[in-house]
Amino acid sequence: MAKRLDEIRRMTIEEFLAWDDGTETRYELERGVPVAMNPPLTPHVRIGANLTVLVERHLADKRPCRAMPGAGLVIDRAEGTFYIPDLVVTCEEPTSAPYVAEPRLVVEILSPSTERLDKTVKVPAYGRLPSVQEIWLVSAARRWVLVWRKVEGSWIAHLPYEADASFPSPVLGGEVRLDEIYDLSGL
Repeated sequence: MAKRLDEIRRMTIEEFLAWDDGTETRYELERGVPVAMNPPLTPHVRIGANLTVLVERHLADKRPCRAMPGAGLVIDRAEGTFYIPDLVVTCEEPTSAPYVAEPRLVVEILSPSTERLDKTVKVPAYGRLPSVQEIWLVSAARRWVLVWRKVEGSWIAHLPYEADASFPSPVLGGEVRLDEIYDLSGL
């Protein structure tokens, strides 16, 4: 018989980071409860690889800034929320910590199973992290990217970039072309 959510013993972030369920399943922590992540589909994987290469190229002369694919973020320590976006950019010095403390750019690649959660729960959560300056939602179903930028302390969402468009990224210090994001993805 399945346990109700209020019957499950909640984990702290430290317990979660030390926890191993004995499988290869990846999890995030939502209010103290581990939530399994679906394996990504092929377009998602390709887009993620393209983004990592693209971001690293833009940051090559801005070290210690770097791309961190699959890095964890402590969203709310007291509540026990820990997310693993598809890509994070940080300029903090490398550490052995199991998460990025000062993300500047957070990227989520939208999958059908996660799109609603990414848009309605994760974007606002990432936006509350003081160091975050940009958030990108990248569709894995069509050539479409929605960008949020923090401008003078307020978040501004830009109309979605589509097809062969490009957009500026202050964090990366240059233009990002959708052709590079979607290269060899089938989109």
